[in-house]
Amino acid sequence: MYNNLHSKENKQLVLKIPATILSSNELSFNEKLILGLDYTYQSKKGYTKLTNSKTGQLFNLHPNIISYCRKNLVKKGYLLKDKSKYTLTDKHKEHQAKDKREIFLPFEIYNHKQLSTGAKLLWGEYNSLSKGRREYFAKRSYTSKRLNACEESITNWTKQLQEYQLLKKYQHRIGYCKSQKVIITCEFKNGNKILDITHIQNSNGEWVLKRSKILGFEEWE
Repeated sequence: MYNNLHSKENKQLVLKIPATILSSNELSFNEKLILGLDYTYQSKKGYTKLTNSKTGQLFNLHPNIISYCRKNLVKKGYLLKDKSKYTLTDKHKEHQAKDKREIFLPFEIYNHKQLSTGAKLLWGEYNSLSKGRREYFAKRSYTSKRLNACEESITNWTKQLQEYQLLKKYQHRIGYCKSQKVIITCEFKNGNKILDITHIQNSNGEWVLKRSKILGFEEWE
């Protein structure tokens, strides 16, 4: 679970992206990712001073893409530029998001070489509820509104996350007159990816640490 800018085990920066940026209908997915970097640095230094090349290395995006997005963000009023320094404005707060959840992206996700930017943001959305322990279940229509993406993109990005083993669980639960997507995100610890399901829902509906089976029964802590 990521609730700090740096995890205890990993000193790499953890990106924090608020709902006002994630759900915006004015920003591209690359712009949301880059603006998330500026939002994260705002609480640390008050500004971002990374070259396009360095930012590109962080996100595995070409420096020209970073340059293009930054120019757009300045033009749209989301960033102020002073020489090589970028400062976040309050422009993003104009977007009213119904769901106020923010997402966190660890280095292993935003630096992933094969993942599309949309898939990176989607992992953050899934993880904002799952945290590697609980089941995330929501209709594609709801998830698509959270990212301001089409439902087809949500399906394709989820398949990417599954392909690169970034989900502990991905299945469709079939019920009466409905089909529900169920997802548990992977975890990262000490640079290692954890795919084992470590928690289980007990009889009270609480997600608790799963112990090994004893006499054929599950034990909960």
